[in-house]
Amino acid sequence: MTTPAVDTTEAAARWTSSQIKDWSPRWRENLAEWLEPGLALVGDAEWGGQFRDMVQLPIQDPLAWANRRVELADGHWAIVGIRFRGQDIEKPFVDVLATSLVPNPEGIAALSAVMPHFDDFSPLCFRVNLPSLDERFLALEDSVVDAGRVTPDLLIVARPVVEMLAQSLAHRHDDVTLERCDPERAAQRVAAIYAELTPSRPQLDQWATPADADALEDAAEEGLLFDILVDGTSAGIVAAAREDAYGFTGFCMQEIAIDSAHRGQRIGIAALQRLCRAVPANPNDLLWGHIHPDNVPSLRNAQESGRKVVTAHVWVTPSGYPGMPG
Repeated sequence: MTTPAVDTTEAAARWTSSQIKDWSPRWRENLAEWLEPGLALVGDAEWGGQFRDMVQLPIQDPLAWANRRVELADGHWAIVGIRFRGQDIEKPFVDVLATSLVPNPEGIAALSAVMPHFDDFSPLCFRVNLPSLDERFLALEDSVVDAGRVTPDLLIVARPVVEMLAQSLAHRHDDVTLERCDPERAAQRVAAIYAELTPSRPQLDQWATPADADALEDAAEEGLLFDILVDGTSAGIVAAAREDAYGFTGFCMQEIAIDSAHRGQRIGIAALQRLCRAVPANPNDLLWGHIHPDNVPSLRNAQESGRKVVTAHVWVTPSGYPGMPG
């Protein structure tokens, strides 16, 4: 059974942040366009077979790998698919793309019924996108018997570019310039910065991974991959690329990495302000990105540059499942 796109959009609208709706006049149309690729993969055996062959687990049925609609109690449904965190086959989870359930503790608990449909993959938990980080969601085990636990995975931080441009300039703004660079050199620079960070932040690989040359290619093609220069000396890399998501349009941060010689000097904020002046933004475009909640320096930098937490991916671990490590 397929779900009409209009029904899916209406269902997903209930899980869409009110802040996104305030910022994006065409949020409903944007949301439908964002959902469409995932809906097109429901029951797509060809895509499922390609996914299976790439991952190489002994689960042969290609439809097991394709996105699917799961029927839930009381006439509700969910559009879901199997995924692997960081492409690690030891970290399978069920991704909830859309559901007719209401975004409240009871609705989240009811989504636990999708898990047995993926028993062949031994999923650790499922992931859903919440419209806010209301404390009632994070205390799910206190409000619904046997619901399990909820843990934030990634925060989505965003702000309209026009609002960021209206902010006061950082005191280091005039010291910072951006110079376009090529993906290969930028990737090497980013990898080196992450390597020097690892001893002081041993969990860094759980929060973020360095963007490689392929990941930076789109930013480079759009002229939005830059070497950050401080008084003419390289201080790191910043990159963005157009990517519309969650009901808004805008530019997604692909990378911002500041080397140890320049961290703690608000260089990142100045670099983001320079980046905002470089992106070819339309009036309603946002600058946004994903940040792990434990990545305090990146989250602080995002918030001090003016971006806000507007929505979040969370892991939901029903009773009897191990949950996502880290």
